[in-house]
Amino acid sequence: MSSQIMHTNTEEEDGYSNLNHLPQHPARHYMSLNISKGHSLPFAVWWPVIFTLFALCLALTIGMIVLGLKDSKASAGHNENLQGLKERLCLMGDANRRNDRSACSLCPVNWKWVGGDTCFYFSEKEATWQESEDFCFSQNATLLMLKRKSKLISISQISQKQSYWIGLSYGFDGWSWIDDTKLSTKRMAWIDLSSKQNCAYLSYRKSRVYSANCYKKYPWICEKAAVQLI
Repeated sequence: MSSQIMHTNTEEEDGYSNLNHLPQHPARHYMSLNISKGHSLPFAVWWPVIFTLFALCLALTIGMIVLGLKDSKASAGHNENLQGLKERLCLMGDANRRNDRSACSLCPVNWKWVGGDTCFYFSEKEATWQESEDFCFSQNATLLMLKRKSKLISISQISQKQSYWIGLSYGFDGWSWIDDTKLSTKRMAWIDLSSKQNCAYLSYRKSRVYSANCYKKYPWICEKAAVQLI
């Protein structure tokens, strides 16, 4: 009886020993992960991740290129709009040049421009000489000064058929322009003044300057520098 039990135990031990020595399946060995021994993941596991990262990089690159093109187009469109605005606002025919660059002259609304760098205001109301001077001063301007005949000719071409107060008056030390410069003693064919009437006006009939009582009411002409855009 005991010999049979011992024989049986011996067979069981032999069977257990045989099971421990069975070879492992190759596929299981291939798919096993043994990081502690330095084994790496197979390429079949990594390639979806690599492909996804590549696609993201490509999408970002394309997005940056598209945004750059849009910015360049927007900048070009902005420059074109500014150029168009300048052409609409700038007074045409201005031949002035400063530092070899063309200048753009701008005048306020209701002011006129006849070339150069000066704007002119022709009033439709009438006032005394002093009231006219006060109005021009409130506009950061002065009454018209006609120190040169060329300026007289330009003003005469755009003035209405009226007489206008200008910035010339008689004081204790003689006739002076509104900027305190003395009237030239050199005879000017377009100026005919009398010391008995202390304020000067421009007559449209002969394009000449005459004197009148300062309390007489005339329209007036103001002048000021145009705004220059380069």
